[in-house]
Amino acid sequence: VDSFRNNGYYKFTSAELKIRGDTILKIEKNSTANDINNIKRNYIDLEININKSKDSSRLIAYSINRIFIQSNFIAERDSLLQHSIHYIESPNFTFIYRDLVDNYKIFDNLLAIKRGNLFRQKDYDLTLNNFVKLGIWQSVNIQTIETDSNQINVIIELNPSNKFRFETSLEVSYSASNFNSNVLAGNLFGLSTNISLLNRNFSNKGIKMMHNIRAGIEFNNKIGANTQLINSNEISYSNNTSFPKLILPTLPAIFNKTSNNNKGETFINFDVSYNTRLNLFNLQTTNASFGWTGNNKHNWKWAWSPLKIGFSNLFSESDSFKNILRDNSFLKYSYNTALVGGMGVNFSKTITKLKHPNSQSKEIALKFNAEESGLSWGLIPVLNKYKRRYIKGDFETKYSIKYNKTAFVMRGFLGIGIPLLGSDTNRTLPFFKQYFGGGSNSMRAWPVRGIGPGGSQLNPFSSNKTIFNDRTGDMQLEVNAEYRYEIAKIIPNTLTLRGAVFTDIGNIWNIKNTRQSGTSDSTVLNLKTFYQQIGVAAGTGFRLDFNYFIVRLDFGFRFKRPELFYINNGWKAPNIGFDNLLKKIFVKGENDEYRKWRYENFNFTIGIGYAF
Repeated sequence: VDSFRNNGYYKFTSAELKIRGDTILKIEKNSTANDINNIKRNYIDLEININKSKDSSRLIAYSINRIFIQSNFIAERDSLLQHSIHYIESPNFTFIYRDLVDNYKIFDNLLAIKRGNLFRQKDYDLTLNNFVKLGIWQSVNIQTIETDSNQINVIIELNPSNKFRFETSLEVSYSASNFNSNVLAGNLFGLSTNISLLNRNFSNKGIKMMHNIRAGIEFNNKIGANTQLINSNEISYSNNTSFPKLILPTLPAIFNKTSNNNKGETFINFDVSYNTRLNLFNLQTTNASFGWTGNNKHNWKWAWSPLKIGFSNLFSESDSFKNILRDNSFLKYSYNTALVGGMGVNFSKTITKLKHPNSQSKEIALKFNAEESGLSWGLIPVLNKYKRRYIKGDFETKYSIKYNKTAFVMRGFLGIGIPLLGSDTNRTLPFFKQYFGGGSNSMRAWPVRGIGPGGSQLNPFSSNKTIFNDRTGDMQLEVNAEYRYEIAKIIPNTLTLRGAVFTDIGNIWNIKNTRQSGTSDSTVLNLKTFYQQIGVAAGTGFRLDFNYFIVRLDFGFRFKRPELFYINNGWKAPNIGFDNLLKKIFVKGENDEYRKWRYENFNFTIGIGYAF
């Protein structure tokens, strides 16, 4: 049927086909045995014929006569002719409008249907998809009307959306970044707000422009002699602009488009932020990127950024922060002023297989990212003092099996960044390009940036000194598995309570030694200690599914701790029983034993959406 409909027969359906089957019996000789055995096997011959139809037009190929595009379409009115309308003639289409709110030239980039060509179903579907994907119109409808001489007129009816969309949100967070704290209360309280404005049709050319302002502040719950009320604050602005076509060059073959009419998009992104971590440092960051995105003929979604620039200025470091860097050499080479400039590319694809409708489906998602700094644009002699040179790539795969009320999901992630050249400033990746584990979407039994690198030791359980526990690295390996199930429908079609059991396995490492020459560095990847420094966690959680979003609560336990790699390869089951389970997890109390156990073995996270 697809073959017919893609060659002009737009009225052709499966009803025009007749399939006949004829079963026959054949006797074959099996020569694999010593004796000749007669094997009876059933076969069927299939014959596909064209049904005779009373409607002869079903077997006629149609071509495109004219294409009409109606802007500000209102379905209730009988005809556009009842209103004051205007026409603009283009070589491929006629644009009909009441008020010129669209730049009609953008339609050339969206139309896969061409005047004079045979009707093709794939061109029809691609045209509809291009109009819908642009996001300018609230509804898009395509009609076909037959004319004489085996031709059809195509009418595209467009009902515009509101040009602007305004959103604001408030975020509240708790963070147990100081280790002398109750796991559920934490001792850092954060507030942040986001304000965004989207222009769906900037300059009436189908250009989407998003402005976003974010401001946040983090407070200390416990104020002592060495702490103050405010811990950190941040303000940032970002602008993301997307053009509905590829601007500039002929792209390499790997980015081949599905067709000449699926021309992809061009994007320009920019953001600037200012962050203050009181008693530690100030950080100003600026990033900009330019590139293209689209789908190739193998249905891989791709994005290529031929220009990516980022500058991070670290200043006003306090003496206590300098002491932290001196005591932690892997942080010394990560946290400094840095300039990156290079290219980046990523590919992604999702493959879905439905085995039994409404019962079971399998889905595989693949994603690959690569970027470099200092090898292309970085060769330009600008700010060489701060320039960082590296290559970085990561691969992620997700595999899920879904049933009616349960699902099993696995994820694997491998990321490696290799610093280039041997100078001190290139022993690690810049900290804003490094990998990290922990938190609500990674190794969930550890706090965010709380695991690794390698077998580096945890900071002591104490609040009598300034703590800076950000842990990042040049390499990350992680494997996650989760079994999800439904518990109860609390409010039908509105709120469902779900549960999950999960395991997280992985860690982060550095690639190069960050200590003095000849000194062993437990943060560096070493194949001999690789297994010992793998972290293993397991846990359970609950999900509040509101259909449109999910609130996730996860409780994670550490069963293999990388910092204890020298003792039983890091395996250490939590010393917890039914008699003290509730006390160790939930009771705040004054007993340091419970609080220390929570810090070393347990973590509670709150997340929005699934972890992977």
